[in-house]
Amino acid sequence: LRVGTRVQVQGKAGTVRFAGTTSFQTGKWIGIELDESQGKNSGVVQGKRYFECRTNHGVFVRPSQV
Repeated sequence: LRVGTRVQVQGKAGTVRFAGTTSFQTGKWIGIELDESQGKNSGVVQGKRYFECRTNHGVFVRPSQV
């Protein structure tokens, strides 16, 4: 999955904004900016910004969930 790719996750549409490892959990993660305000963050987790998006439009999932 590449940054900029349109995806569906848990029935919600969004755009990949981050793909890689994080400091909040081991393994690979996909950061998605959801079209609707149904997320959990704004691209920031534990004080570290991984991507930019509006409040509650960001979500991180494992690649297998996309």
